[in-house]
Amino acid sequence: MANLFYCWQKLLSRVGLGTKLIQNERKKKENNKLENNELKKNTNFSPEALQLFKALEKEAPKIKDLLINSYKGIPTSPEVEEEVYNYCVTHSVIFAVTTSNPGTSLLTEFLYEGISSPSPLDNYFLQCKAGKAVKARLLAIEKELPRIIEEYLSTRKEIIIGSLGSGPGRDIIEVFSKYYRNNFSVKAILIDKDKTVLERGKRMAAIKKVENQIEFIEGNFLKYKPPRKFDIVLLIGILCPLTFETCITILKRIKKTLKKGGCLIASNISEKMLKEDPFTYHIMKWGANWKMIFKNEKELKKIFEKAGYMWRGCFSDAYGFHIIGKGIPRFYF
Repeated sequence: MANLFYCWQKLLSRVGLGTKLIQNERKKKENNKLENNELKKNTNFSPEALQLFKALEKEAPKIKDLLINSYKGIPTSPEVEEEVYNYCVTHSVIFAVTTSNPGTSLLTEFLYEGISSPSPLDNYFLQCKAGKAVKARLLAIEKELPRIIEEYLSTRKEIIIGSLGSGPGRDIIEVFSKYYRNNFSVKAILIDKDKTVLERGKRMAAIKKVENQIEFIEGNFLKYKPPRKFDIVLLIGILCPLTFETCITILKRIKKTLKKGGCLIASNISEKMLKEDPFTYHIMKWGANWKMIFKNEKELKKIFEKAGYMWRGCFSDAYGFHIIGKGIPRFYF
């Protein structure tokens, strides 16, 4: 009987795994269909794109035509495509760094601070809606995070924030410097694999005089075991390219780092970005393999709940391109 039960459980497990794989493949197909539909519908270019084409017409008219044809789905030869790719890499700092590492925080830092004397391509990335929305996401977090901190400070003597996949940690540094400098009841631990960006974060924190409140840890945040659990966890820009099941798995692991009653703040890119700025998405996907899995509020809420969190709502950047969810972990004893 026990052996029969074991076989039955194993069968259910396999069926469950198969169902998840089917669901993931279905979502990928839906995403690809959405992308293709948006490219077909949005044949009109944004003012920023038209400005880029005008600049390219003067210095590289062939590249302009190839970018437009690529967007419209007109086939090109490998030689022509390589020519366009090489031009973009050698004439755009943003394109070059994103191509070398699609997940690099250098991209967001360029979008935050701008570039002195940008090339036409870089100027496009800085001025397009998708580029501006990244900076708007930072501003939204800087506005919302102090509210959440104050909520927790009303019942706790000390708040420890964990920023996972933090990059240099500009959001934490800005919030601390504006509202909590020398307030040692509010501290943060920033975790990232990239030692270089953490070193930059240390310099930024020192400049803003909040370095004594922030600890920088080099490593994989999924393997990190904090000496003390976090009150608040930030997970910004990490989930965007991941499948539903992968997002759920990551959120389940993160739950172990949170205190009872703590708060997870996690973002994901929304379909609005694809609908309102499809040309930017096309360039980044074509050149940098920058593939996103768009999720709306309902879908992000479902991910939180399946991972064992109580949904506390969400907020967004001014453009609505990034949905930033909030959740409290459910613990069962």
